Formats: sequence, C-alpha cells, structure tokens
Amino acid sequence: MSRSDREVDLVVLGAGAGGMTAALTASLLGLDVVLLEKAPVVGGTTAISAGSVWIPNTHHAPPGDSIDRAWTYLQATVGDRVRPELCEAFLARGPEMVRFLEDSTPVRFRAYPHHPDYLATADGATLSGRVLEALPFDGRLLGRSFTMLRDPLPEFTLFGGMMVDRTDINHLLNATRAGNSLRHALSILARHGADRLRHRRGTRLVMGNALAGRLLHALLQRSVPIQTNTDVTELLRVDGRIDGVTVATSEGPQRLRARHGVVLATGGFSRRPELRRTLLPEPVAEHSPLVPTVTGDGVSYGIGAGGHLGEGHAQASFWAPMSIRPRADGSTAVFPHFVLDRGKPGLIAIDHSGRRFVNEATTYHLFGQALYAAHRERPTIPCFFVCDQAFILKYGLGMVRPRGLNLRGAVADGYVTRADTLAGLAEALALDPSALQETVERNNRYAADGNDPEFGKGGDAYQRNLGDPTHGPNPCLGPIGSAPFYAIRIYPGDIGASVGLVTDAEARVLDGDGVPVPGLYACGNDMDSMMAGIYPGPGITIGPAMTFAWIAARHAARHAARRNASD
Repeated sequence: MSRSDREVDLVVLGAGAGGMTAALTASLLGLDVVLLEKAPVVGGTTAISAGSVWIPNTHHAPPGDSIDRAWTYLQATVGDRVRPELCEAFLARGPEMVRFLEDSTPVRFRAYPHHPDYLATADGATLSGRVLEALPFDGRLLGRSFTMLRDPLPEFTLFGGMMVDRTDINHLLNATRAGNSLRHALSILARHGADRLRHRRGTRLVMGNALAGRLLHALLQRSVPIQTNTDVTELLRVDGRIDGVTVATSEGPQRLRARHGVVLATGGFSRRPELRRTLLPEPVAEHSPLVPTVTGDGVSYGIGAGGHLGEGHAQASFWAPMSIRPRADGSTAVFPHFVLDRGKPGLIAIDHSGRRFVNEATTYHLFGQALYAAHRERPTIPCFFVCDQAFILKYGLGMVRPRGLNLRGAVADGYVTRADTLAGLAEALALDPSALQETVERNNRYAADGNDPEFGKGGDAYQRNLGDPTHGPNPCLGPIGSAPFYAIRIYPGDIGASVGLVTDAEARVLDGDGVPVPGLYACGNDMDSMMAGIYPGPGITIGPAMTFAWIAARHAARHAARRNASD
C-alpha cells in the first residue's frame, strides 16, 4: 500500500438521509467507516425537503396496520411493476431500522397524527401512522458543526431563517384567535430572536432539516469522519471486487481502500443533463428544487462497475408542480407546491385555453403527470394557478405569505400577475376572457354544491386533508369572486429519481445477469426505486433510502465478521 493510500472498512458516498444512515449504522456495528460528500455541506435534498419518512407498521403507528395490509396497498398502487423481494425486505426491515436508530442514537421520530396515504381509496390504505417525521431538533447541539448542515430553502423560512412546519403555520395564523396558538407563536418567535443574536439563521430545526441535523449529530457523537467538498473520481476494483475509491485532492489522487465495500448514496441522476434528456419526458423539465450536486455520480460509477439502470417504470422521476421567482442574489427560487395552496378552496389550475385540466388537490406527483399529459394535446406548460383576493389573504399563494404580506413585491417582480377583473387577468395571461369567465363560473357552481363532476376535487381523504376543514360543504372547493384576481405560472419539476441502479434485497448492485457486483451497494435515489415511478405516500423516497442504507451497512458488517472469522 502506497503512502497516499488509506484503508477503512466501508466508504459511503453521499451525505443525504441514506448515506448518513448507512455510515451511522456501520459505525454502530463496529465498522471503520468514512462518509464522503461532494458538496461543502451535508444533508442533501433531505435537508431542504419536508423530511417525511414513509415506513408502515412501526412502533409509532396506531393499532390496525400490518405488513400484510401495507403489502396489499403496494400491490394495489404499484401494481405489476412491484418487485416483491424489495417490497418484502422494506416492509420487514423498515420498522427494525426505525427502532435501531431510536434505541442507539439521537434520531427520534413521531407519526403525523393524521396523514392519509396518497392513493387513499386503494385497498390497504391508511389515514395515519405510516408517515413519520423527525422530532424538532436543537441545532445548537451541533456546536460549530451547525454550519456543516445544509440550510433549508429560504422560501420555506420566515424572518431571516426561522423554520416552520405545518403546525407552526397554523398557530401563527391563529395567534390572534386562540390562546394556545398565541403562546406557541410567541415561543418560536422569541427563540428565533435569541438565535439571531448568535447565528445567521434559526437553530430550531424542523422537517427534513431536523432529520438531517439529528443524523449529523449522531455521526459526530461517534466521531465518524465526514469529508465534504470531496470529489470521487473512480471506484477501485481488485480481483473483481469493489475495493474502494479514488479521491481528488490538492496533492493529487488518493486511494481510499474499503475492505468491506462502497455504498452509493449520491442522490441519483437528476442533475445529469444526458440522462435527463434520455429518461425524462418532453419538454424536459427546466426547474427542480433538488440540490445541485445530484449529478448522477453514483449511477455512473455503478454502471462502470457492471451495474445497470432499471426499466419499466411508470415515470423515471417523481414530480411536483413548481413556481419560479428571481431572488435578490440573482439565483432562481424554485418552489414546490406540495400542501399549502393547491387543495385549498378557491384556487383553480387552468391551461392556455383558460380551462381546468386536473384535480388541483390530487397528489403532487399525479399533478406533474397531468401537466405532461395535457400538454401533449394542447399548450399547458406552464399552466396557471388562479385565485382571488380572499384566497390570497387567507392562504397565500406559493411564495406569497398568507395575508399578502409580501404580495406587492411578488407582483412587482412578475411572480404574481394581478388584475382588477377576470377579463383583465385573461388579457395579461394571453387567455380567452370568455373561457376563463366560464371556467370560474363553473367552479363557483361546484363550490356551492360541494361537488366537482369534472375532476372530483376533494373526493378522498388525502385531498380533504389538503383542504380547509373549516370550509364547507367541500373543504377543497370554494368560489372565486372577490376582486382583484391573481395568477402564477406553474411548471412540472422533478423532486427525485425513480430510475436507478438495480439492486437485490440486500441493496447490492446487480450486473446485467442479476449477479451482485461484489462490494458495491446502492441506496436512496442511486438505487432503482421499489415504487417504479408510482408515488403512493409522502416519504416514499426517504423511507426506503434509510431502510436499504441500514440493510447495506448490516450486510457489510456480516461480510466483515465472516472475513475476520476466516483470518
């Protein structure tokens, strides 16, 4: 071994939820592990996401769920694309992974009190228990390493970096009407004020930032080496087995040997232009909130080592409707419309003919698919979200806050189009005024009846959960009538890869003959998704990512034990 070589038990590439889980698990099982991250910070896309983790039948779930029921749901939703060996491993091992982390580390979860599966009418669906979130985390516990954690999207924060989740938002909006909401609001505002005296952003972490922060804290407690700004240039192979990686350094290439394997968790192909052109539908989406470092490195390494990409997916990526807005620093904000506006009463999505084309409260993945399907028949990309003054004051609209606090600037920079009449709005958007007027009148009739005969908006538990529970008769249908009127442009954007490296149930990368590539594992978006382009619930990327990362690390530990026993 040359003087520039290092040797460890396991190398993990990528410090998102999957990579951090793999490295943490390996360390807890006694392996000497190093975590390499291309970006200057850790957390990956997890850190800027909602951080939902879909794992059925954990100890956090209320009575009534089971492996059999979850398997029924996956069969009903993923259908004949389901890979039984992966699904069975995920359903069996996922709850074990959650228990393992909670028993051994500061990672803590809770189940959302009410969060239906996305395809809520399918056999085996549940109303709650399968969707976990990390408990809020005190970023001050990271000490100086707080700066290692990727910041959340600024559009998801308030007052210069205060993170809020759906619970916080509800309390902030109700602070003048309910004592408990006022106390909650004052508490988080006071905490944020104190934070800003010492930190450049708030240290009360929620959603995906809390999950990434907890994983980072656990890794730091175990002194797991984390190398950021690290450019891996190749996988090393000895006698047919993946033996480590080569890392570019200022002093030249360095070989990092891995006695028991390499785990690929670099975030998938999503930012690799040639794979986007090959795998994504036309027109290829230009906007995505994914972090810029998910450039397909792991996928490329895996293919070079003999692995191959999966086929037969319903979609190569998972989708969401996005709006875009210029930031003051010259960058572009890409805002995913997940839960805060689409399903609320009083908003419609229209194509360039001025007519609706989709159930606005459907899942964000199905909304993205509907954009492409409609665009194949008539111009639909971008589409438009249309609402009135009452809506924008109560719910906000994309990057515009409720009560319209930042509405004037959004109109000024062109993010929001405003007009005093529907005809004026149609003219500003180059639409047929009579078609838009007819669409709005039809919507208003549906709102009065509580029934949407065209698209069934508000027709299942998932959609109603996005709506306004105080509004009736349908929490997702409301009139549009109080001038002025507003619109924003909406584009399809990818939020994660479905196609990736084909693996077995142990997360081992398989070659074209279905044989494992010795010493090579993949998880997260580098791994071919067991969901095959279907999106049955929130967190169906992070849940499997963490589970198969845990499985990969355990398999590497067993390999180490066998090898040590034979020495």
